[in-house]
This record gives sequence, structure tokens and C-alpha cells, in this order.
Amino acid sequence: MSRSARRVAVALAIALAAIAAPAIAAAASAGGGGEVTWLGPRPPARPRRVVSIAPSLTDLVVAMGLADRLVGVTRFDDAPEVARLPRVGGYLDPSAEAVVALRPDLAVWIDDDGGVAAVRRIADSGVPVMVLRVVGVRDVVAGARTLGRALGEAAAGERVARELSESLARARAAGSAPRPRVLFVLGHEPLVVAGPGSYPDELLRLAGGENVVRDARPWSFYPVESAVADDPTLVIDAGVLEPPETLARLVAIAAVRRGDVRRLSDDSALRPGPRFARALAELARILHSAGEVAPARAGGTAP
Repeated sequence: MSRSARRVAVALAIALAAIAAPAIAAAASAGGGGEVTWLGPRPPARPRRVVSIAPSLTDLVVAMGLADRLVGVTRFDDAPEVARLPRVGGYLDPSAEAVVALRPDLAVWIDDDGGVAAVRRIADSGVPVMVLRVVGVRDVVAGARTLGRALGEAAAGERVARELSESLARARAAGSAPRPRVLFVLGHEPLVVAGPGSYPDELLRLAGGENVVRDARPWSFYPVESAVADDPTLVIDAGVLEPPETLARLVAIAAVRRGDVRRLSDDSALRPGPRFARALAELARILHSAGEVAPARAGGTAP
């Protein structure tokens, strides 16, 4: 795998979404509801040593004010509250040995068929594992309640769920008219875009944009020629792990030539967790200001 392809793989791992599975696209349209599966032994009523194998679940635990329960997180976790904690690998490639060595009484993970073997090894080693199905924003809200109950802190989970629901309601009320036609870029080389049914696609619609990518899988390696034909009015660059200047290869797209490109400040739009409130606010600001301010150069930062 080339260096640039590895960068894309890392970016998609951070996204913490199941890659291009038809069943997941169907779940997204159905609203999922934060389904949960238990592996291994049952946990105690109030787990005290928790390992998070998904950054978005780490974010939920932190949002509940329970960061002191965490004893291990993934290499992608960047919340200040967990900066000194041991790392147990990635979301798709957790180390069962590293998790077990931390003696957790609960491990939490977001469902993805690609990493299930490693997670089952953790459960088979005697660690209780809670697996949450999180596809869209409704699942994030439901997941906050489910995780709160699993941690013996139902009130904290309900508080976070209520705050997220309020953010979602504000985003839906704001809307945007007209709706800018957006190419949502996740990786530059090769070009990876958010297709219909993906988590960023849902956020884009909630924030008031229209995804120009239609006939593609939720997370797609996309031909540049197709992006040119889509003719977006705005390109949103979420490839935060890639150098912004590499987006210049998309100069064949009229929006890129015009400078109608906005780079997101971080990966919040790719994490199906409580950071969606931050992501919605940034996306709405970008979409509502499209055409009202001087456009950024291709690869520039978001306004």
C-alpha cells in the first residue's frame, strides 16, 4: 500500500464507521437506535476500569464526566482528559493483549465487521465487551443513554443525550436555502468521498448542504472524472490527516479552480459521537457563508 493510501486508511479508521456495507446504509436510513450486543462475561453494575476501543465512545465517556473510569484508549484518541492513558491499538486493529493487561471490568466498542475477530478475542479472554451499533446521529443520542446505563450512570447518559438532542434540533431548525451542492472529500490521494448513507453525508444534510455524490457507496474511492461531472458549488475538505496542498490535484473541478474549498478544522465530522454538535456548527457556518465571503484558496482552512 502506498503512503498516500495508508493515510486514507488511517483517516477512515478515525471515521469509526463501517466501510461501505449495504446493511449499514440500510440501518442509517432506518435510524438504527443504538443497538447493543454483549460479548464475554457480564460486567459489574458500576464498572470502574473501562477500556474504550472507539474514540467516539471515549468522547461520550468524557462528555459524561466519567473520564476517571477510563484506563485505556485507542491511538487515535486526542481528548486532553485521556492524554496520559495507555494506548491499546486502533479501532479496527485493537491489541487483545494490551486490553487484557489493563485488567478492565468493561471494554466498549462500536460495531464493525472488519475488527470483530480482535474484539472477540478480548471477550474470550474474560473481559466484558459492550458493542454499540452507531451509524447515524440518532444512534449517537441513543448510545449515550445505553452507555450511561452500562456504566451505572444513567443520569449522566441522559444528560448528554438531552444536550445532543438539543444540538440536533437547532441544526434542523436552522436549515439553509438555497442548499449548496457539496463534494465532501475525506481523502485526497486517492480521492475518497462521503457517499449517500454515510455519517458525514447525514451531517451535511442536517447542516443545510446537498451531497453531489449520489450513485456511490457510503465511503467511496471516487474517480476524479466523476467529481468533475458532479460539478459541486463547494468542496469541503475533511482530509485532515493529509497535506492540504495535495487537494490541488482536483483542479479539474470548477469549484477548486474558483477557490470554493473549505478545510475542516478537525475530524469531528467523521466521529459518530458527541462531537457532532461541533461538526454541525462548523458545517453550518461554512455552508451559510458560501458565496458571502471571499473564497479560500484550494486547501485553505475553514473560515
